[in-house]
Amino acid sequence: MSGLSKENYLNRIIPPGVKVKDIPIVRATNESLKDVGYLITSPNDVTIQNGKFDIVPWPTKGWRALDPNTGNEAGTTEGSMDIYWEDDRLYGKNHAIATDSNHYLLGYGNLPTESTSLSDSNKSKSSDISSVFLWYSDYHPDGGQLFFPTNGKPFISNLAPAVGDDITPDHFTAFYVSEGYGLYIYPGVWHNAIYIHPSHSPVSLFGRQGRIHARISVDWVKEFNTVLRVPLTIADNK
Repeated sequence: MSGLSKENYLNRIIPPGVKVKDIPIVRATNESLKDVGYLITSPNDVTIQNGKFDIVPWPTKGWRALDPNTGNEAGTTEGSMDIYWEDDRLYGKNHAIATDSNHYLLGYGNLPTESTSLSDSNKSKSSDISSVFLWYSDYHPDGGQLFFPTNGKPFISNLAPAVGDDITPDHFTAFYVSEGYGLYIYPGVWHNAIYIHPSHSPVSLFGRQGRIHARISVDWVKEFNTVLRVPLTIADNK
């Protein structure tokens, strides 16, 4: 199955009749995140220098072993990540990526009712948006990834453990990360950036990732005829 191109990431067409999978949301704690990552209070909590940023060694093709301390020497790259709402669409732009494949349509504030794109008649006001509909997720097999808001605002991340390519919507949980915290996720963890309520838009984050940053994706619409609905708020008692 072929991967997703940069054209897909900015103009995904949602056909009529797709199913909706509601994703449960929990508060992010180190206990609730234990299978996917952990909370951080500073980007300096997880670096190559302190040995806490995971880089997966380059895979070998033959029977000879990698020489010690090789295959993981490319290190990390970092930069700002912008998350913002534009009408009913949530976008992300990752400035840590040096190519033009760094701009993404993350999701929709309401489910598109037409097979082309959102029309003026089905756009919601920002104040009416309480969830985001996701059409894809991905993972990075070669390294972890770090997200830290520069303005301290809360955010949501939709994550699934590193189960490999046989992923389904049922694997996912949405995590509400409280003000003042960031998030580090392990290599292979399914995700796709972060989500914010429109009242917090725009948000700028500091991002750090493996320099190679290979990406393996699932298109929920194409493979499951489904979009994932992720809440953008959480009840006080959760």
